[in-house]
Amino acid sequence: MSGILFRYVLRSFAVPAAICLVGLCALTLLFMSFDLIGAFFDPKACVTGRVAFDFLAGTLSMYLEWLLPAVFLLSTLYTMWQFCRHSELVAMRAGGIGMGTIVAPILLAAFVAAGLSFANTELYKPAAAARAMAIKNSDFRATGREPMPGGFFAPRGDHSWVIGELSPEDPGTLRDVRVTFFRPDGSQRVAYAAPLARWLDGAWWLLGGVRRTRYNELNDQEGAPETFPSLALYGAPETPQQILVQNLSDLSLASADDREANREIREQSGMSTRQKNEDSYVTYNHYAAPFSIVLVTLFAIPAGIASGRQSVFRGILLALGLFLSYYVLTAVAMSLSNADVIKPALAVSLPCIVFGAAALALFRKLP
Repeated sequence: MSGILFRYVLRSFAVPAAICLVGLCALTLLFMSFDLIGAFFDPKACVTGRVAFDFLAGTLSMYLEWLLPAVFLLSTLYTMWQFCRHSELVAMRAGGIGMGTIVAPILLAAFVAAGLSFANTELYKPAAAARAMAIKNSDFRATGREPMPGGFFAPRGDHSWVIGELSPEDPGTLRDVRVTFFRPDGSQRVAYAAPLARWLDGAWWLLGGVRRTRYNELNDQEGAPETFPSLALYGAPETPQQILVQNLSDLSLASADDREANREIREQSGMSTRQKNEDSYVTYNHYAAPFSIVLVTLFAIPAGIASGRQSVFRGILLALGLFLSYYVLTAVAMSLSNADVIKPALAVSLPCIVFGAAALALFRKLP
């Protein structure tokens, strides 16, 4: 009996959820398509099927963490309203079935969606969104996959990189590099130039013919260059990830691992309290944001029951009010965290605790 009920509730929820997801994604893609359509009429634009897909999919990946809570809000409201409207909820409760059993499939779907949202944020969005932004910033004259020139400046100030080609697809392989090491007074000590640099076994290796130039300590003049077939740069401990993150145009798109790599670099050169709080808040929120899908679902279940028994308008207002209040409190907590009034971890947890308690209180009032 419980298996049949589980499948029935899940199917009743999945259909409107799929319709909402497809509809909201279609609307989002429609608005994004205006730039793409305009590019078709630009003779200098390189609009191919792959470029169009990268642009649309990459931009959509940035909106998914906002679209999924809206999908679960609307579909949960509709499902619970339908159960009340057709007296199915009354029949289930009269049969001795608890509310927890009834809504378990919906909550399970919310947890699965939260996991998928987190996977998108961590695994797909960083590279996909960066490609989409590169395509848009170039007015569709680039594919977003081209290697780019880059650089890296060590926070300690003892060395720097100049990179001819840095590929986001393979940051462990750099081309046309020049690495310069400095003395404590800022003068050049030694410089290495090579056509290729690769990250191998935890160290950077210069390959393809390395030119080493030492500089005179007194007058900073170049000494006679030396050449080597290959050379390990043990004095440059930065990882490919750290180099890539320092060249990102928008750090807000970075994964949690990339943020951590970037913070390790910035902490060496010093960070203000506000910078540390902002960075910590964004990192913690990176993990907590997908949980908003579960919270929204918890709001919508009692609101949907209220709309089915009393007024659709009242239930929708209740759910939207909680939904908007959650994001308002999130913004307030973020401001307090940045101002060092409360700790970043508490700022991220506060909306979850407050609205999680509110949702549980609403559940307890259900008959």
